[in-house]
Amino acid sequence: MSTSASFGLRDSQVKSLQRPYAPTGPPQPHKQRIGGLIAPISVAGPISFTAALTAVGDEEGRIRLLDSSGDASHPFSDIHLTFQAHPNAIIDVAFSDDDYLLATASGDQTGRVIDMMTQTPIAVLQHHTASLKQVRFQPGKANSSVLATSSRDGSVQIWDLRCFGGPVQDIAPPQGRESTLGFRRPQPKHGCAVNSLYNAHARTQRQTQQAFTVGPGDTPSRGELPGRIGDVSVTALQFLPPGREFLLLTACESDASIKLWDVRSIHTSRQKTPSPLSVTAPPASHSNWRPFGTSSLALNTDGSRLYAVCKDNTVYAYSTAHLMLGHAPELSTRNGEPARRRYGAVTQQGLGPLYGFRHPLFHAASFYVKCAVRPAREGQSELLAVGSSDSRAILFPTDERYFANDLLATSMGALSLENSTIATATNPYPMIDHLGGARRPLFGRNSRSSANLASFSASNSDSDIPIVRNAGTPLVRGHDREVGAVAWTAEGKLVTVGDDFSIRCWAEDRERAADLRTGGETGGRRWGCGWADVGDDWDVSDDDNDDEC
Repeated sequence: MSTSASFGLRDSQVKSLQRPYAPTGPPQPHKQRIGGLIAPISVAGPISFTAALTAVGDEEGRIRLLDSSGDASHPFSDIHLTFQAHPNAIIDVAFSDDDYLLATASGDQTGRVIDMMTQTPIAVLQHHTASLKQVRFQPGKANSSVLATSSRDGSVQIWDLRCFGGPVQDIAPPQGRESTLGFRRPQPKHGCAVNSLYNAHARTQRQTQQAFTVGPGDTPSRGELPGRIGDVSVTALQFLPPGREFLLLTACESDASIKLWDVRSIHTSRQKTPSPLSVTAPPASHSNWRPFGTSSLALNTDGSRLYAVCKDNTVYAYSTAHLMLGHAPELSTRNGEPARRRYGAVTQQGLGPLYGFRHPLFHAASFYVKCAVRPAREGQSELLAVGSSDSRAILFPTDERYFANDLLATSMGALSLENSTIATATNPYPMIDHLGGARRPLFGRNSRSSANLASFSASNSDSDIPIVRNAGTPLVRGHDREVGAVAWTAEGKLVTVGDDFSIRCWAEDRERAADLRTGGETGGRRWGCGWADVGDDWDVSDDDNDDEC
């Protein structure tokens, strides 16, 4: 039997929404709107020196810290702190485990590691030749020292902050701050790349031919430099949990395969393609139409499942224990110690997706659509949150007991346009421009793609991946443009970043969510509010059900 929960957001007062498969929690919903029509892009959370803070990066290179704790004296609508980190768009941000360091990935072809106590950079990561796509700290003992970045230039760089590079150009301290006995700005330095994976996802001959017929892939946004011809953007990174933290997963724009790397194996040659430990097989249905890239990767709480947001509008679930088929000592530990590095290992095949999540309102029209997992802790169940180009986030349960019947009942033999691997919608991303002014353009759908959907579904009869269609719940009315970055706070609240220049913090409150769903628009009660779009019978009390029986 599933439990229930509610989420909500607050504009001028507390509003809420509801979501099944999670325990009920305190209502702490909020909203933040970015002034000056500057779209936020990336989000990371939480940071907790004295409060639950979430970091958000925007198109002009600024970092904003927002307090999601729900404290009335520090509402989410107020910016806790802001500072300039880059002269260009910040594509991704990530905190170290101790929250003292914030790593950024920018469209200016560099990353930075920022000391959050002083909000100044201590290292500049400038070894890429195109805009960066993602940054991640390595978990485990070296969390505050080792990190990885990926780029549109097709490379992955592994950095070790314990290795010193040369000094960088002088970086001015924040305005109004001087170097005194109370504050001493750390000397920034060049980050030292200790490992380089060039051409990590080099195109096959077939992918090179298809690239000219399927339209743009990971196209640059405003202010970003175009990628060079032949480069395959590495769009997602994910380290495995402590104990196997030397293993790194990567995904790209050109297909849905996921590669597993041992970062202890040194790759420095630009001419020689690096060899991963394993490569997962893309869904078989992709071979009948065209490949689809991956925009985001996330692990569940115990690291047994990997979730990948694919551009075919599906979130695929992988078994991390089967990322390498056959002899796989790297995936096991002996006496609590990681396996030794193997030399000259041949790339092995990895198992493809176990199943996939799909929802009629979930569409990944751009590589800005990300996912995040709320870990199971303190009585809260695990949830998977995914952004969508349909102007809302979607929540999926990760406990496979809740959709076991859907997996068993799935028949992949007779597919139609409605349940093919490509999901369609009459209005995939509504263009409601109530703010006016200049905007970062949304990614348009390739006209050839829509015309060829029917032929794709007809040729998609060999897909053997079960698809779960009835488990997702959309969070409606929170945004009116694409929802890209998502992150969970330490309290289990969800922060969503929209292309409508707003940031939403969703909290749990079942009663208020039910009131919003059933109370209608009377008196403007729904103005600026959002809630979970659950079934019509969800708010019917058990007593009413007994009377009907």
